[in-house]
Amino acid sequence: EEADRLLEGSIMYEEATLIRTQVLSAFPLLASIIMPVIQPRVEANAEGLKRRLGFEEEMDTDFVCNFLLSTYLRGAFVILMTRSFDDSLGLGGEREEESRLVPVLDTLQHTTGDANVYHVYDSDNDCLEVFAARDLAEGDELVLTYHDDMSKEVFGSRFGFVPGEAKSVRILLEEKNAMLFPSVVV
Repeated sequence: EEADRLLEGSIMYEEATLIRTQVLSAFPLLASIIMPVIQPRVEANAEGLKRRLGFEEEMDTDFVCNFLLSTYLRGAFVILMTRSFDDSLGLGGEREEESRLVPVLDTLQHTTGDANVYHVYDSDNDCLEVFAARDLAEGDELVLTYHDDMSKEVFGSRFGFVPGEAKSVRILLEEKNAMLFPSVVV
């Protein structure tokens, strides 16, 4: 697979392999929960799905169910891995060791410098509050730090970019950049 070829020998390889292993190990459990919901719907809509998917012959509904389940679960894991926040500050400034999906907040840009906003999770009211870290001018882009102490290989594997680096992870991997391949002499 192309991803393995690009990652092999990089500091990201182990993290990417761990993520893949975790996702694949969760599939059987999640499939046992979700498949009973998907299977009847696929069977009830078999003819429409057959046309949309371009099947000429009899459609194998088990194959379609597994394909859809795999697609849905991969999408769900991508969302969880790339859009969750952890170590959020709780009320009183204590660190919380939970990850949360936070719609809208996850669209803010990451900064390696000083964030101009921060968030506080209020567990009593189950809400997240966002505060300005300094005075903001009209039109200022709101930026925050996704994860303060995440290594570049973990960050790159989860978010698809390395903080402070303009090049994409793909380009860094293709050119065997020393940042991701410290033992490779180019």
